[in-house]
Amino acid sequence: MNEQSKNEKKENLVKAKKSLDKNTQKKTKNSQDLLIEELKSKLNNVEDKLLRSLADNDNLRKRHDKEIEDNSKYAIKNLSYSLLNVADNLQRALESANKAETGGVDDNVVKNLVIGIKAVEKELIDSLEKHGVTKFDSINQKFNPEIHQAVSKIHNEKAEGTVVEEMQKGFKIGERLLRPSMVVVSMGPEIKK
Repeated sequence: MNEQSKNEKKENLVKAKKSLDKNTQKKTKNSQDLLIEELKSKLNNVEDKLLRSLADNDNLRKRHDKEIEDNSKYAIKNLSYSLLNVADNLQRALESANKAETGGVDDNVVKNLVIGIKAVEKELIDSLEKHGVTKFDSINQKFNPEIHQAVSKIHNEKAEGTVVEEMQKGFKIGERLLRPSMVVVSMGPEIKK
């Protein structure tokens, strides 16, 4: 019996080991299934966060584009408002000129009209300067094709390439050129043959 009981014990041990192996395999499989489920859940969460982040970025881009559009659309508001006074004063000057025409020309009225128009010009230049637009002088300067537009050349006692007449003032915004000066450039003194 001893031997039979040893064999039974062995068989029981083998059965127990097989059962343990099956349980271990089941636990391993269950553990792998749990791990897979957990990873799927994390993947879904990360995918959801990514989609939300992409949507947020898209909304931010659209809002930024709208702000840029609005800024460019209304950027001229302050300058325009400043120039309204100039337009009003020019209208008054024109009305005064019409009155002077119909009522006979009075030197005093013409002088006042000229003074008024000069005041309007100064107001206009001041309004532009308030917004960073400045005019620059070109007379007696060396011709510079980056800021000057030559419309003519004439013989003059000034050195060749010097600006002798300004047909239209040039303007800059900050350091950038807004409009070049239209100038007449000297060709130097005329050489008589």
